[in-house]
Amino acid sequence: MEWVNRQVSRVGRRTVVAAPEEQIERELDDWSEPSEQQAEDDLSISHRLANWKTLVSFGLALLVLAIAIVKGGIDPKALWHHIRTLNFGLFFGAFVVYYATFPLRGFRWKALLQNAYRDTHSDAVNSMSVRGLSEILYISWFVNCVVPAKLGDLYRAYLAKLWARISWTKTVGTIMAERIIDILVLGLLLAATALIVFRSRLGHIGIVLILGLGLAVVGIVALIAMKTFSEHIRKRIPARFHERYVAFEEGTLGSFRRLPLILGVTTLIWLMEGARLQMVFSALGLHTHISNIPFVPMLFFALTMAVLTTVPFTPGGLGLVEVVLGSLMIYLGISKQDAAAVVVVDRLLSYYSVAFFGFLVYLLSKRSHFRHPV
Repeated sequence: MEWVNRQVSRVGRRTVVAAPEEQIERELDDWSEPSEQQAEDDLSISHRLANWKTLVSFGLALLVLAIAIVKGGIDPKALWHHIRTLNFGLFFGAFVVYYATFPLRGFRWKALLQNAYRDTHSDAVNSMSVRGLSEILYISWFVNCVVPAKLGDLYRAYLAKLWARISWTKTVGTIMAERIIDILVLGLLLAATALIVFRSRLGHIGIVLILGLGLAVVGIVALIAMKTFSEHIRKRIPARFHERYVAFEEGTLGSFRRLPLILGVTTLIWLMEGARLQMVFSALGLHTHISNIPFVPMLFFALTMAVLTTVPFTPGGLGLVEVVLGSLMIYLGISKQDAAAVVVVDRLLSYYSVAFFGFLVYLLSKRSHFRHPV
């Protein structure tokens, strides 16, 4: 009993009420592997926040931002004056559009879980509400904002495991499938918007395009390899990890059912991300002449930001997103002060609001406390 409580409490350094005896037996079975026990240690948020790697990543992000401000010749006073002209009605609209994507992401994750658990634990997965999954997903985004290496994805799977008593490893597979689907849609939309709007002056934009398409190709190759060489891979996996790999494989490959629904929801999510950025531009009173098609450049910028956040060097892409996005806008003819204002206001939505409100949700949500099944 004491051992199980200690294992669960590592995730958030929280006090947990003891589980019923039958649940304890399941937890002992699930956590018998040393590798998974080590993974639980790695999921401790308080431990990771104090980790030197996290501190270094934040220091690196701040250094990059400081150099960009100094070298870019950004006038802080002029920037503040520009931001003060913000239309708060449009800004609130951007806020609503951005946060409306989380229920959609929760709905999509439930669909992926239902696909993966169609033959086992289907009742448990069906009982998981979209609201609860969206809440867990939002907490995971908060974690990604404060620690590097996308730890929030593993943390999200762990919260789902403790909620519905489903396989952690298999659930990680559904998140991997979600990431691959995101990257596939991102890559296609990024290529389409870049070629439509910037075909005559790709230049340095080609780097972002190559990165997006490269990630898409890697995802496709990984899926094909996992499917084609499944038996060979399973034979090469050490016996102690065999069940873990099989669960991960089933979670990943099993998620690719009902693809029209999932691809449709994913496309809608990314279109809404572009709409958010369009509203940020409008809130600042800015109008671009990059293209005759007004929305397409905004979608390209939003997709570029999404690709950059996949780079796990800093929490939530802090520093990297601001510098690359600002440089990209300047390269396309937007003034330095206007580009800086857009970056600051948009990151206030997409990074700092998640870090702030996500922390509150993390503290108050019963789904992050594990006091009882919810």
